[in-house]
Amino acid sequence: MLHKLAALICGVTIGSVVSVCKADTPIQRTLCVWDLMGANGDNYALMKDYRINAAHLGVEFKLIAYSDEKIATEDFRVGQCDGAVITGLRARPFNAFTGSLESIGSMPSYQHLRLAINTISSPKAAHLMNQGAYEIGGVVPLGAAYFFVNDRSIDEVGKLAGKKIAIFDYDKSQAQLVQRIGAQTVPSDVTNFGQKFNNGVVDIIVAPATAYRPLELYRGLGTRGGIPDFLLAQVSLQLVLRKDRFPEGFGQKSREYFASQFDRVLAMVNRYEKDVNPKFWFHIPDEDRPRYIAMMRTARIDLMNNGTYDRRMMALLKKVRCQIEPQNAECSENLE
Repeated sequence: MLHKLAALICGVTIGSVVSVCKADTPIQRTLCVWDLMGANGDNYALMKDYRINAAHLGVEFKLIAYSDEKIATEDFRVGQCDGAVITGLRARPFNAFTGSLESIGSMPSYQHLRLAINTISSPKAAHLMNQGAYEIGGVVPLGAAYFFVNDRSIDEVGKLAGKKIAIFDYDKSQAQLVQRIGAQTVPSDVTNFGQKFNNGVVDIIVAPATAYRPLELYRGLGTRGGIPDFLLAQVSLQLVLRKDRFPEGFGQKSREYFASQFDRVLAMVNRYEKDVNPKFWFHIPDEDRPRYIAMMRTARIDLMNNGTYDRRMMALLKKVRCQIEPQNAECSENLE
């Protein structure tokens, strides 16, 4: 009788606690998955494997694919989904800490990103992964972001003035940065920024190299365009959960699973990056790089001080950079 009763109430929320289920009676939950390619994409494939792991933790997900990230985020916000897989920029309203992972210039390599993700996925960081009614259930890389320019003569910051740059209208940091360099902002989102570049509506976009093939960005690059080999930010894919819809401890186990997939996902990212025609890359002179690094750092500190970036994440990412490159000048200063 008690067993039958447990099966009947499995997954019911009582107050703010989800009733515990046995492994043979998993909680039924819905997960909205954003992927540029919909159900045919790699993000969705990754989450199909995640669904198998979650079932062992007592949660059975129904996956719903979205090619429009804005709709996936809004459906999650209004309660249509119990979890959502979206970019860090879209996740920022649900968790300012992990939403600041994509801060400009904060992680110059995948080695930095690996260390950062491992750190925030540990039990010691669990309190930072919760904000209000939401919990971050995991983070994986989506690719390093670069400028894509339609004219490779735009090879230094001074030449960005007056150029049209597509920015995501939901990200205040992009707008502030573009205004800082004197360029013109053209509000866009993931569904149309690639088209605007390919059609010549904008001169420049910021995108991970992984978007090159799916969005056919070689069309916008044409015969004159290029990609400066200067990494601007790390784009991440994040799982956001309504924490009262899941058993206690599920979020931590979920984060550990995501962290364990880092190498698998990075291999996928590397395959996409290799799709970029080598002719489009052009080198930023080594003597100019320190100036750009300092410029990004100043912008990052300003965005932290005005509340756009989370101060705790900025401190963590500085520790990561200084652990890998302790000789950097910033390591002896107390600005981040």
